[in-house]
Amino acid sequence: YMKDVQKNDLSSVNEALNEIYIEDEDYEALRKSIDNFKNFNMLALAQKLSSHELLEFRRISAYVYRCNKKWNQSIELSKNDRMWKDCIDTANESCDSAIIEDLLRFFCDSSEKECFCAALYTCYAHISPDIVLELGWINGYHNFIMPFFIQTFKHTHERLKALEDSTKPKEAEGTAQDDVAGTYGNLSGFNTGMLMIGNGGPEMMQPGMAPGMVPGMAPQSMGMNGNIDMSGFAQNTMQPQMGM
Repeated sequence: YMKDVQKNDLSSVNEALNEIYIEDEDYEALRKSIDNFKNFNMLALAQKLSSHELLEFRRISAYVYRCNKKWNQSIELSKNDRMWKDCIDTANESCDSAIIEDLLRFFCDSSEKECFCAALYTCYAHISPDIVLELGWINGYHNFIMPFFIQTFKHTHERLKALEDSTKPKEAEGTAQDDVAGTYGNLSGFNTGMLMIGNGGPEMMQPGMAPGMVPGMAPQSMGMNGNIDMSGFAQNTMQPQMGM
């Protein structure tokens, strides 16, 4: 009956059912109830389960703290039970660089090399490379930090390449001078690369025309001795008349 009523998400019903699940040590039903119905005092339940004798109930306590963004309390509970994956997932979900750095230093102090490497992989987006380099150098974890730096260099290269592509100036399709030159180059007068002047050469002279003559003028006739014939011009033989 209480399960049928729980769909209304009433606080009293949720708390009563959670108590029943705890007494029956049914941690799976308790976890399902917490995920689906959150209208109850979650922090009180987390505090009660934090000292439970069964590991799974203590994990539920850490999970409830995590759902309420109590990151430090959740990580501390997981540390005590050596639930390293829960610690890493909680730190990554917090997106807090300080919390993640504290967890990395904890793994170094406890010589958990594999957990240190797993935390670098999981929390990659929230870790500063200088912290990783410092911890790797101090503790001699060079091989364990190398995958992190390979991924960091790859990510940095891709970001720089994308930035260069977005800021690269576009190539001009052609200048105005090139357009004008191309237009005049298509004209027939410019195909040979030479200007054709109408009266500039002997090949333009009319047949029978002497050099230096203007087209349209009649050719001058020559005398017997090669001089110009001036017979057409009458000489003025008349003497000026004296005044009366």
